[in-house]
Amino acid sequence: MQDNSVPEAAPALNPPRSVPPAQVDEYEIIRSLGGGAMGQVYLAQDAVLGRSVAVKFIAQDNPSDASRERFLIEARAIARLQHPNVLAIYRVGLINGQPYLASEFVRGQSLDKLSLPLPWPRALDIAVQLARGLGAAHRQGVLHRDIKPSSVMIDRETENIIPQAAAPNDPATRRSGGGSP
Repeated sequence: MQDNSVPEAAPALNPPRSVPPAQVDEYEIIRSLGGGAMGQVYLAQDAVLGRSVAVKFIAQDNPSDASRERFLIEARAIARLQHPNVLAIYRVGLINGQPYLASEFVRGQSLDKLSLPLPWPRALDIAVQLARGLGAAHRQGVLHRDIKPSSVMIDRETENIIPQAAAPNDPATRRSGGGSP
């Protein structure tokens, strides 16, 4: 039997800049999971499908048209990917002028929370899974521009390594002469 309970999370390190509505389309916002300079992420419950999801908002209270467009491009780019080491996107939408992205909620911990040192076989497994997910993204023109231990999750059930966000590969992020960035 699948556990549909919502796990408790540590308090968010970065407090939300603004509070989202309690209901965003079919998603009931439960609590903040954290965020940074680019966005704020909340745990939510999908009222239609009965599952936990992560809902990400742009960090700006009044995002510009250009910010909203970048957010949509990011969502489309990530949604093209289907790989066990890539976060699944369920929906993108707009609520009160604020774009949001609903995605898979990964139950687990980020790499920066692991006890160190790791046994070398575990470190190798993490590196291989991360490389596979990033490789799948790169093959679709998606470049993760902020890969760091705090933005990579280890799913506690599957042990899959999943980067939390990505960005589309655009001319400003491509290296000249080909090859992978």
